Amino acid sequence: MAGVDQASIRRRSVMMMLAGAAVAPALAGCVREGGQPTQEPAVEASGPIEGTVEFWTINLRKNFQEYFDTLISDFESQHDGVKVNWVDVPGEDMTAKYLSAIASNKVPDVINVDSKNLGQLDATLADHDALWSDEDLTAFQPGLVEGLRVGSTLKGIPWYNSGTRVMMYRKSIMEEAGFTVDQAPTTWQEALELADKVHEATGVYGTNTDPGSLQLLALGVEFVNDELTEAIFNTDEAAGFVELFQEAYASGAIAPGASAPDGKEPQTIDNAQIAFKSAGPGAFTSLEKNTPKAYEDLLVTEAPKTIDGKNQMTGQMALSIPAQSSNMAGAKAFLDHVASAQAQLEFCKLVAIFPSTVATLEDPLFADNPGETPTEQARKIVVDGFPDAVDTTIPLPAGIPNQLRTDFTLAMKETMRSGADAKSSLDAQQKTWQDALDKANKS
Repeated sequence: MAGVDQASIRRRSVMMMLAGAAVAPALAGCVREGGQPTQEPAVEASGPIEGTVEFWTINLRKNFQEYFDTLISDFESQHDGVKVNWVDVPGEDMTAKYLSAIASNKVPDVINVDSKNLGQLDATLADHDALWSDEDLTAFQPGLVEGLRVGSTLKGIPWYNSGTRVMMYRKSIMEEAGFTVDQAPTTWQEALELADKVHEATGVYGTNTDPGSLQLLALGVEFVNDELTEAIFNTDEAAGFVELFQEAYASGAIAPGASAPDGKEPQTIDNAQIAFKSAGPGAFTSLEKNTPKAYEDLLVTEAPKTIDGKNQMTGQMALSIPAQSSNMAGAKAFLDHVASAQAQLEFCKLVAIFPSTVATLEDPLFADNPGETPTEQARKIVVDGFPDAVDTTIPLPAGIPNQLRTDFTLAMKETMRSGADAKSSLDAQQKTWQDALDKANKS
């Protein structure tokens, strides 16, 4: 992508902003009539590339205007007479703006969507299986494509992400416990066993995890059915998993601060009060800057995997075409341009994000990582594991706020702290979820 002056863009000052904050902006809502889409998806994308393509992003103009101006200029130069109208929307305004556009039939052609909102928006989005062939989709990591399905229907194309989880350890503490990297836990059951072993050997809390949705998903708990009509997580198996966390918490394997409802855990890697934790690769940059002594003491391995051996991603950014787009051919062509391997590579050169395209990871930017520092080691683990990366975001239908997921984790934290009956806690959450699903699917 010629013309991008990388030196003029403030790479370091925005690394954590985009990798951490911009992968989770707010988008919600959907327009339904009797639970059905307001309009059948218009999936015909043949014909000439012409007219205007309206492209919406979330919080990207301030730091990346030059990159997107060049991206758009390149596309317009390839398609005579075509214009791209770029609209950048603050995350807190996106819901109202997008729904207003749907209601007024002045719909954007390509929108930037967080994967956690696809279920809520699915009735407004085109069937992307009808626009991209199976062969087209092989350009992207398969687990990321599958994470953008609502039921069996593809509702977006993967764009960028903050990587899969990795495990960071305080090397000095782990060595005292006799730990070596070949003993790294591959499941959360093994991680809790290791935490208990470390606590017994050193007196240091093992970790600060909780039995929230992230961990239960990795353990194989399913939360909703494919139709997004039924909550299905209150099983004896799920209760057994929660009890494992309760036992670890009671023994000191899990630090007491892991139950903090505000997420401000007083026992951390930074202050050497826990031995290990899972985190995204962006956390290493923060540690290096703020607590260099702790950073220098880090050991890095893969995080616990899902029960089918996948590397868990907690969300991703996608590009989607609204079903009511009046320029489907232009929208598809421009989305392909933005999500291309080369365009993603240029974006990744500007900020510490990860691409969704297979070819981009073959570039020296990723392939030649020496893996010497903890940050480099974390990024190498993520890149090497991308073929097995999977987005495990729980889909929710229109009308249900994302707070439902957060409230579930808060309830499980309290269940872990209090030692309350795990099955009863899951039953209570199941009722809350089912009431919300029933209401949403009747609206």
